[in-house]
Amino acid sequence: MASHSEDWTQVLRPSAQRGSRVVVFPHAGAGAQRYASVLAGLPETVEVVGVTLPGRERRASLAPRTTLTAAVPGVRRELSALDPAPTVFYGHSLGGLLALAVAGAGGPCDGLVVSCSQPGARSRPRPQHPGSAAELAEILASHRLPADALRDPSLSPARQILAHDLALAREALHAVEPLRLTVPLTALAGTDDPLVPPGALPLWARFTSGPFRCRLAQGGHFFPFTPQGQGVLLEELLASLTAAHTGASAAARTEALAAL
Repeated sequence: MASHSEDWTQVLRPSAQRGSRVVVFPHAGAGAQRYASVLAGLPETVEVVGVTLPGRERRASLAPRTTLTAAVPGVRRELSALDPAPTVFYGHSLGGLLALAVAGAGGPCDGLVVSCSQPGARSRPRPQHPGSAAELAEILASHRLPADALRDPSLSPARQILAHDLALAREALHAVEPLRLTVPLTALAGTDDPLVPPGALPLWARFTSGPFRCRLAQGGHFFPFTPQGQGVLLEELLASLTAAHTGASAAARTEALAAL
């Protein structure tokens, strides 16, 4: 896969003996390379593909803003062009919503794992003031950004990227509400996360008719980047990959029988 700025995805770790694939959707303000070391503990037979939004890493030359109507079909199209393999989507925070949106749009997803991600708009407290602008202002404020952050040229490049990603998060919170997958879904949260409280985890169950499980890990909003949290994440990804393999094998058997 070419790695130029127009591509939404990039293979972070190829696998000569690829048996499965993990696609990572990063949190707001980050790029996929941030997760290379976190996922390094996956077996060598697992190919790791990263999603990168505009304005960072290899796409740093682009303006740091996008919409779901651009990102979702772009990512889905590139992932669908890859060689078939049992595939698990993993998204952290904003990435969890984007992973759900791409899976809901028909992206090649056999299992979804999310961490520290809000389960849709209904999981958030009702905004003090109605309207999308007021809701976005509250989301920006929770990350110590001013209400006019999208138009503030005095912000550092990193803060500008974060602000635009949070605008995308607000859009995604509402867009995912009607989605219902059929694949296994695992939701993780940190015990001390001020942004996504542990009590919100069960609300992820409504996004799939397939198996659902949730698990808490010691730490805050970025627990996957701690040694203990990384271990929890890798355990859950491996469990999801195992389920994806089992499902793929069962589907292959069904197709073979149907061809007789």
